[in-house]
Amino acid sequence: MPFCQVKGVDIHYIAAGSEANKSKSVVFIHGAGGNGKRWSYQLKAVSDEHYFVALDLPGHGQSGGNPCEQIFLYREWVKEFLDAMGIGSVVVAGHSMGGAIAQDLAVKYPEMIKGLILVATAARFKVDPARLEALARGEKYRPEWVRLSFSSSAPAELLDEFVAESQKTDPGLYYIDLLACNRFVMDKLNEIQVPTLVICGTEDVSLPRNFPTF
Repeated sequence: MPFCQVKGVDIHYIAAGSEANKSKSVVFIHGAGGNGKRWSYQLKAVSDEHYFVALDLPGHGQSGGNPCEQIFLYREWVKEFLDAMGIGSVVVAGHSMGGAIAQDLAVKYPEMIKGLILVATAARFKVDPARLEALARGEKYRPEWVRLSFSSSAPAELLDEFVAESQKTDPGLYYIDLLACNRFVMDKLNEIQVPTLVICGTEDVSLPRNFPTF
């Protein structure tokens, strides 16, 4: 299993494509409570013409360290991960919380970012206070919350897989990640000058296409 040392912490990642093509790298950043495996379907579809990396953020998946209560702290972890991996120029794909991290990277380190892929994310999040309170009490992530993230046509086995994963995940991890999302405000979108692909599901109820702050 590949790991990279970042600030003395083992950060786990999944890679695909050819490492010889680090100049054409794409890094994938998962959402709240997730890990790099969330991008497994995308990694299966890539070619050797690029180098693709999906990392587990600190405190997630198989990575060491602790989760962060602010998006900018995750941003710095990803920046140092890229440095440690020898990736100096990159396209960043981020889902939900990962999309917030991607935006922050593009504003803070524009010289590193060649492009963005923003999936089901926003410039500002509005996390349900009741969900935060339940997680703060130690309640497990509810199956109905998971289902809100999927299309009505999603295969039942895919839903079951994610429900099972969410039930195994420490509620405290979800709480810290969603707290970081709730605190995030990107008010410098005009400073992002790189090509950006924005992807939003037509049935997304958490971050719909008409979400007012994106």
